[in-house]
Amino acid sequence: MKNWIMPIVLSTMLAGCNSTQQSELEALRAEVEQLKNIQQQVAVRVGLAELVKPDTLPLSEDGKWIGDKSSDVVIIEYTDLHCPFCKKFQQEIWPELKKQFVDTGEVAVLARELPLSKLHPKAGYAAVFLRCAEQQGQYEPIKDKLFEIGNSIAQETTKDIAEEFNLDANKLASCLSDKSVHEAVNRSIADAQLLGIGGTPSFVVGKQQDGMLVDYQVVVGGSLEKLGAAIKALK
Repeated sequence: MKNWIMPIVLSTMLAGCNSTQQSELEALRAEVEQLKNIQQQVAVRVGLAELVKPDTLPLSEDGKWIGDKSSDVVIIEYTDLHCPFCKKFQQEIWPELKKQFVDTGEVAVLARELPLSKLHPKAGYAAVFLRCAEQQGQYEPIKDKLFEIGNSIAQETTKDIAEEFNLDANKLASCLSDKSVHEAVNRSIADAQLLGIGGTPSFVVGKQQDGMLVDYQVVVGGSLEKLGAAIKALK
C-alpha cells in the first residue's frame, strides 16, 4: 500500500465518526505517521532511502530563497562549502543557470546545506557562518568567498571576512553561538538524507503546488544540461 492511501482512508473514516471514535482514529493516524518516519529512518541507515522517499516535500523558509518564490518550478540545492565539485558549480554553472532560469522568473532556488563532515570537518562551521551572514543580508557574496577560501577557514579568516563585508561583529558572534542556527543546518542534513542524497552538489527539482514540491526528481552533479532538462520536463 502506498504511503498516501492510509491517510485518505483515515480521513474518510473520520468524517462519519463520533468524538470518541475520532479521537481513536486521530491516535491511529499519529501512529501511522510515526511508523512512516521510522520506516524512512531505517531505510536511510541501510542505504535504501530512495525506496521510501515521500511523494511531496514541504517548501519552508528553512534555507535561502533566491529568485521569485512564486515560480512554478523550484530547485532545492544541497551544497557543501568545502566540496570542490560544489565550488565548480558555484563559479562556472550557477551564473548561467541563474541567468537563464532564475532571473527570468521561471525558477526559484531554495539553497540549503549538506556539509559532508567526514570528508570536510570544517564544512559544518562554514555552513553556520553562511547562515549568519545571510541574517545580515550578505548571503551570495560570502558564499562565493567561503568557496574561495575552502577548508582553510578558521576563526581568524572569518574575522577577516566579517570586516571585509562590514558584518556587525556582535550580531555575528551571537548568531554563531545560537543553537537554533546549528539545528537548522542539522535539519537540512537530515532532509537530504531522507531523500537518499549522500553527495554534493545535489538538487531536487520539482513543481511548486500549495507550499509543497511535487513531481520532483533528484539531480546529482549539477550540470547545466541535467538541470535544464529537469526544468523543461516539468513544463
